[in-house]
Amino acid sequence: MAGLKPNDFHWIIEGKLAVSECIGGGGLTPRKIRREEEIQWLKSQGINAIFSLLDTDFNLQNYQEVGFRTYHYPLSEEVPAESLDIIFEAIKEALLDKERKLLIHREYLDEEVPGILAGYLIYSKLLDDPILSRTILEKILEKPLSPKAIALIPSV
Repeated sequence: MAGLKPNDFHWIIEGKLAVSECIGGGGLTPRKIRREEEIQWLKSQGINAIFSLLDTDFNLQNYQEVGFRTYHYPLSEEVPAESLDIIFEAIKEALLDKERKLLIHREYLDEEVPGILAGYLIYSKLLDDPILSRTILEKILEKPLSPKAIALIPSV
């Protein structure tokens, strides 16, 4: 298989919705070769859209130039409830296209991202039990969700 798998890459919905750390790695120094290798790998997996939760529009132009559809919602440390609804709706709209395979990323797979993903499973009605949503994300990511992440999962 060509390319390099991004750090912390996981399918949340197999073949449809994935998560990873920032393409090319987190931090202040861009790693062009690594980014290109990871883009090649993502394309080999069928990923054709990137949803960035980074504070800046870092790399969005690079993603567009190689054919990815891009979405950007800068996420601050504290995630207000109204922001969650906007993010959930944006993910849902992006996935309405049956051909779209979406990767969500932030600099690192921090406390908020797993909570957002578990919350999306509830918001989109793919699951109706917040505890099950949490358990599934913990199994996929192979680590427990933090209290901060759990707080982002809507109750039904």
